[in-house]
Amino acid sequence: MYFIGIDLAWSPKNNSGVSIIDSNHSLTKYGVCKSDDEIIDFIFSTIKTDNCLIAIDAPLIVPNETGRRPCEAQISNLFRTYHAGAHPSNRNRFLQWSPVVRGEELVKKLESIGIVHDPYIELYEESRKCFEVFPHPSMVVLFNLEKILKYKSKPGRDHEFLCNEFQKYQMHLKKLEKSNPALYLPEELTNKDLSELKGKKLKEYEDILDSVFCGYIALYAWNNPNKCKVFGDMEKGYILTPISNHMR
Repeated sequence: MYFIGIDLAWSPKNNSGVSIIDSNHSLTKYGVCKSDDEIIDFIFSTIKTDNCLIAIDAPLIVPNETGRRPCEAQISNLFRTYHAGAHPSNRNRFLQWSPVVRGEELVKKLESIGIVHDPYIELYEESRKCFEVFPHPSMVVLFNLEKILKYKSKPGRDHEFLCNEFQKYQMHLKKLEKSNPALYLPEELTNKDLSELKGKKLKEYEDILDSVFCGYIALYAWNNPNKCKVFGDMEKGYILTPISNHMR
């Protein structure tokens, strides 16, 4: 069984992070890809015909032309106090980046090779599925955060600030080795010196870490489906995320 994370860029002109976690909970492969075909080749050259859960950080069902999906409103209502609300997704917004909704197109390609689009996970099921996730609220729960990690580049966040936030991210990822389920990551990833990472290199590192965390969400959901919730549905769009007991 493999657990795969994809931090999918809205346009194939930009890098998408992809990570593969094996049945021993070890990160076995990670990198960045551009096109959908590159992503699929990257994954299936390793996992072949084995079972897998593929967690994708991107909207996979977007029927609404404007506004936001109901699942994004629900996530925002629950996680607003943590600054982990979801950005609105709609077809008009995606058309600024691509003539199609990329997540929907990737799902079609995955379905054509036997991957089922289904966010409803059973305990230790043996299957080949893909589904949508959103890292920020999942980090709030799994890292026990009071506020999100602010490692995304935005106005007012200089390189020193971003490095400090990435160091927190590294620390929390390292701690997953003692979590249930555990995740074992190479030191080359979690101990990377951030001082020389700037611009595109820092963004590439961000994409990879986010894909690793998406893969962990898949592993967590497989081990703890009762501690996860699918907000929304397969008609209007959904997001799978872990939730804490008090949130439930």
